[in-house]
Amino acid sequence: MAHSSQIRQNPIRWLAKATLLGAAVGCGVALILGGLVPFGFRSVGIGIIFSLVMWGGFDLLERPPARLQTVRNPALVGLATLGWTLGCCLLLLAVALGLVRLVMGLDLMGNTFVLTTSVLAGLAVSGFMGFKDTVTQKVETERRLAQAEARAAFLGLQAQLQPHTLFNALNTIASLIHEDPDRAEEATERLAELLRRVLGALERPEWPLREEFALLEQLLRLEQLRFGGRLGYGLELEPAMAERPVQPLLLLPLVENALKHGFRPKVGACHLEVRAFAGKVTVRDDGVGRAADAPEGLGLRTVRERLAASGGGLRWLDQGPGCTVEVRLG
Repeated sequence: MAHSSQIRQNPIRWLAKATLLGAAVGCGVALILGGLVPFGFRSVGIGIIFSLVMWGGFDLLERPPARLQTVRNPALVGLATLGWTLGCCLLLLAVALGLVRLVMGLDLMGNTFVLTTSVLAGLAVSGFMGFKDTVTQKVETERRLAQAEARAAFLGLQAQLQPHTLFNALNTIASLIHEDPDRAEEATERLAELLRRVLGALERPEWPLREEFALLEQLLRLEQLRFGGRLGYGLELEPAMAERPVQPLLLLPLVENALKHGFRPKVGACHLEVRAFAGKVTVRDDGVGRAADAPEGLGLRTVRERLAASGGGLRWLDQGPGCTVEVRLG
């Protein structure tokens, strides 16, 4: 994976940052050597040259992991990275020393103390740059892996979601055809609207939270025909969160989980509440409850993985009868 070059992205901004860093280092060295007055100009100039060369070199050169993607042994990759860092450090130090002599007329090679200080400073800078790049690449790799896993899980959810929702809805319609043809016709219309929204959701990487709530409303209106007067629900969306982008079908498995495991075994009235406020969404039902060690099904695992990949999270809350799950949006 190629690294992101600050110089190529914004050369003027990088030049200003590198110059300021070099000047600051130069002032620090001048103070160590005996004061800004006798050593300030030369130290600042040397610092700027070293900063431009060292930072610029490490920024532009290709990282060795990009050429070692087929090597599976981490030790070999680590040794190659270390060797690359040391080799680049020595090369860039030589370039910097040459530029100092060419631009400023100073031969740092003739002063053992200055030369040693320059080498140590260069090693420190190069070590920091190498360590930063390694950590950055590791974080980016893990994030990409998490996103890929969440995407794969979402594809699995897609594969089961439409048949699952369709199967439940068709059962509802079939049971109503002989008992109440008018309600069966209403259920068919609601199913058509629900499937239209689901199909639209599957084609989008994200959509506003209000669209997710509209989808939940369609599902719950359809499920009311199944449960009859037993099912009541409330949807509360904070206006400030209405346009917040979320992954499509993120909350649907949580609501379906409440309907299936919380309400179907229950006798009597059922109530479901979905509230979105302060960057969080809570789904609360007064169903039969959930055992603390109960495993999560594919739908819940998918929601958890998708949230983790975007910096969010999911947790179960202990708030009285039934179940309450809290979704923290990333």
